[in-house]
Amino acid sequence: MQTLISTILIGLPDNTVKTSEEYTKNIPLIKNLYEQSWRWHGTGKYHYRGENVTDVLIEIIKKGGLVPHKDPLDYTRGDVYTVSLSPSRTYSALYAQIHYEKGKRFRNPLQTASGAFYYVSNIAFLGLIHDRRLFSKKFRDLNRLNYEGMSFFRNKYTKNPLSLKDYINGGVSDIKNNYPVLIGIKNGAFKEANMAKVYSSHESRSETPIPISNFTHIEVPEENVSEVKKLLSKYNVDLRIIPIEWGEEFCKTLPTSFLKDGVPLK
Repeated sequence: MQTLISTILIGLPDNTVKTSEEYTKNIPLIKNLYEQSWRWHGTGKYHYRGENVTDVLIEIIKKGGLVPHKDPLDYTRGDVYTVSLSPSRTYSALYAQIHYEKGKRFRNPLQTASGAFYYVSNIAFLGLIHDRRLFSKKFRDLNRLNYEGMSFFRNKYTKNPLSLKDYINGGVSDIKNNYPVLIGIKNGAFKEANMAKVYSSHESRSETPIPISNFTHIEVPEENVSEVKKLLSKYNVDLRIIPIEWGEEFCKTLPTSFLKDGVPLK
């Protein structure tokens, strides 16, 4: 069952990675990093800030870590300023992947669709239990829980209208050379803010900055690892950088409780 769920959510083993001497040699390091990672933050190398493009990694370095930004997701709280995270690497990686320049991906469409279906259906189930108002179109429209309302998040990585098919295919960003960034966060790095119960299983929020010293590591596509290492070295930041492909492969060996819901590794 574990193998089946792993295959559905993140795919079959990639023999190119699995048989790589460099990956094999670093499995103990990856295991250690994942055991330390309590929460995950998915983002992209670049974001729009209005009409301008911002280098997110440089922004993180210059500000000394992740800082709260406007966050309208939680309809029970309105607009607040938080850092968005998740207990689950699988969940955060889905969000990170959409930052890829359109046409690129690290999960195939079947796994992307399966992961999205699992989380959306689980949140819908939690809605049935905790707040059935979410099934009212009028309520969703009033609380900006619709396509137009979600444009706040979409506008960070693309100015183009998107369909469900676009998301399933992987990257959707119209920012040239954009790519996913996944950050592991140490246990106890922040006090979790209260959230609506429909979100709190898969979403986590910090109302305070999270300094780089509380990062376990950063994952980016293998072709971008050298670039990010040089960037961090330039600013004298000492932090592990590993290929996101290694993380994906390592996750295929982990318990389903970690894959689906981010239950900590022991």
